[in-house]
Amino acid sequence: MSKIKSRKFWMAVVSGALVVANEGLGLDLPIEAVMTVAAVAIGYILGQGYVDGKEQENMY
Repeated sequence: MSKIKSRKFWMAVVSGALVVANEGLGLDLPIEAVMTVAAVAIGYILGQGYVDGKEQENMY
């Protein structure tokens, strides 16, 4: 249940849905805009994962 509450998970879901919606539903957003959103999401997920890992490391 905690995985569903994860901000990293929802960032991945939303950015994936944007890519699928742009291609599948024909939103006709510029590919540069979609890739920019995906890059920000990837950066956030990696950065937050690093911070979470450091917090886990400091707990022990």
